[in-house]
Amino acid sequence: MTTTSTAEGPDGLPQHEDEPGDPRRWILYTAAALLAVAVGVLMAVLYNNYHAAQDRELAEQRASELHAKFEAIGITAFDEDQIVAVLGADGGGFCTDPAALVKATANLGSTNGATGPGSRPSLVDERRLQGDRFVIEVYCPEQLDDFDAYVDSLNLDENTTTQEDS
Repeated sequence: MTTTSTAEGPDGLPQHEDEPGDPRRWILYTAAALLAVAVGVLMAVLYNNYHAAQDRELAEQRASELHAKFEAIGITAFDEDQIVAVLGADGGGFCTDPAALVKATANLGSTNGATGPGSRPSLVDERRLQGDRFVIEVYCPEQLDDFDAYVDSLNLDENTTTQEDS
């Protein structure tokens, strides 16, 4: 702010002099900055909570759908909370590379457990492959063709499950 003194300047106009600074002005600026930071932090927390709630809702919806599909084929070992914890809203590691994951687990699950010369392929339960397919259908349907191609490459006869090119 400026004040007007009664003294006239060299050109005959009133002379303006600056007022001395208000020592409490820094308190006002500091309070305004702290308020701005607090509002920013609050907005970030609310934004994060909103998106976390959306992700949780999507995860629960997908888990419910997958659980219903599992029950339809007789897989009852998993409840919806377990599915949400493992697969989340995006399928977790299952959708990163489902063909490789399914291939690895199918190959592990399709042997008799022996090592060395006693190791031989055995039958993979049809429900297991169907369950894997359901996970991909629900969480990462864009990768369903890769999974189907892998399953088609298996020799699924009555006694063994092996890759046809092996």
